[in-house]
Amino acid sequence: MSQATEHLHRLATVIGPRPATTDAEAEAADYIESVFRERGVDVERQEFDSPRTYGWAYALYHLLTIGAAVASGWNFLAWPAFAVSALVAFTFWMDLDTRFGLSGWLPPKGPSQNIIARHVPRVRRGERPTRVVVVAHYDSAKASLAFAPSMVKNFNAAFMLMKWCTLLVPAFVLAGALPVTAAWDPWLWYATIAVSAYLVVPLVVNVHREIIMPAVDGANDNASGVAVMLGVMERIVPSPDDRGTTSFRPVRQGPDAAREADVVPEGAELRYAPAGVPEEDPTALPDDFEWAESAPEPTSAQGRLEFETIEFDAIGDQPPVEPASSAAPRSSVEAAPADSPERERPGLLGRIGRKRSGDAPGVGGWLGVGKDFDVRDAGRKIGSWENFAEDDDEDEFGFKGGRAGEDPLGDPDFAAVEASRIRRRVAENVDRALSDKEVWFVATGAEEAGTWGMQAFLDAYGPDLKGALIINIDHVGTGLLHMVTEEGMARRYRSDRRLVSAGKRVSRENDLPVRARPYVGLSTDATRALARGYRAMSVMAFDSDGRLPNWHWHTDTEDRVDPANLELAERFVTETVRSL
Repeated sequence: MSQATEHLHRLATVIGPRPATTDAEAEAADYIESVFRERGVDVERQEFDSPRTYGWAYALYHLLTIGAAVASGWNFLAWPAFAVSALVAFTFWMDLDTRFGLSGWLPPKGPSQNIIARHVPRVRRGERPTRVVVVAHYDSAKASLAFAPSMVKNFNAAFMLMKWCTLLVPAFVLAGALPVTAAWDPWLWYATIAVSAYLVVPLVVNVHREIIMPAVDGANDNASGVAVMLGVMERIVPSPDDRGTTSFRPVRQGPDAAREADVVPEGAELRYAPAGVPEEDPTALPDDFEWAESAPEPTSAQGRLEFETIEFDAIGDQPPVEPASSAAPRSSVEAAPADSPERERPGLLGRIGRKRSGDAPGVGGWLGVGKDFDVRDAGRKIGSWENFAEDDDEDEFGFKGGRAGEDPLGDPDFAAVEASRIRRRVAENVDRALSDKEVWFVATGAEEAGTWGMQAFLDAYGPDLKGALIINIDHVGTGLLHMVTEEGMARRYRSDRRLVSAGKRVSRENDLPVRARPYVGLSTDATRALARGYRAMSVMAFDSDGRLPNWHWHTDTEDRVDPANLELAERFVTETVRSL
């Protein structure tokens, strides 16, 4: 099995149903956190209190609306009935719009958690990398008769009817309470009862759901989204083995060690200039340098090494010029005799550090090249950086262009470690378009209870998310993959244009079967973000009739998920992040 299918199997089958605020949901959070930590990313566990369900709140909305419609038949109760029905309609609408409502106020409540992982690349001062947030919820819902195969095909129509009946009842009650409509009594009251009567159906369905129906495995909704999110994380975040060596503080050495390391130009005089001595022992070595011995402290105060340079005459048979005193002006270098067979070129720093022929090798020796080495000719032979491949080994480390050299401290594994680091950095061709982006991976809890995990995340990190691009992955295990252009249960919110445009471009340029379409259904984590002005887009899969397969029903199991869908969604989201 691929990594994505392994993650899905662990969540949907091994852990199983994961209702909000339950121990199973917490176990799923522990597993996701362990995957993040194995990748070496910064991980935070954000805990919050959440309602256990939205079912009782919606049942109470319907009950109050029906009760107000019935009470409006008595003249002395007409105005109180209007006040109650109008308040219920307003609160119900705001609840659908993810603002506030009974679903967030009513008990019972319990603990839930978000798992937040951050991949933050190193950037230069003043640079601001693109921040992308990839979101997927890991809890699963309870089954409901509204999502039974025989009824779910009419879900959109039933939901719209429920919403409009709740909003029309206050209008009918108000019309019946006005004196000008007294002649229509009791027919106007009968019409009010008829409008509210439909709400008995969702009332019974919600009560039945909360009392009798069990939670589902949630393979497609939404272990598939979490599996794809983890797969995207593994594509974007380099593994710990590919990140090179860790940095450590420099090791201070005395003059003897400097000469032994062959870093002192010939004829130079070493002088220690006093410097601020740190509180810690300057000769102390890092923990991973236990094999090295600290050099003995010099008699004078340790500090930085300074080179007092001297002048050299031309290379040849002429004797070297004595060091010039500090008071006397420095003489220019005499021209070499015309019959000199060979002439040394100046070093990188002019006269400083130039050696006579026959001396120990310097930089060229460290690189493993001689005086006859032609950089341009070597470059033409290599051709391009793509030729630095593992199967192109010319030495034991598989890296062209010289050897790693010898460690001045005498680490026997220095050459192998250094060559491995260079090969990882250059030969493996790290995808900077992905690794240089700041990407947050957020596994939200309690989404099926009302997207409360996303609400807690936005409350905690709202200022950091202004300008960030949020990609929500939900229901991608089976069906035709789509990017959602608009969504929302009350108001319709358009997805961020940049994300939709990037998704269309990625699907076109990579020939991916991903299309764009609106989503009419329950709220997602992206809905709550869009309602608050954040830039977001959902990625979801629909069947040929435009419905979510196995939605909130017993058939939402692992065997109904197509691994090819997971791979396609993983690639699409990764390429979309790359293109931003």
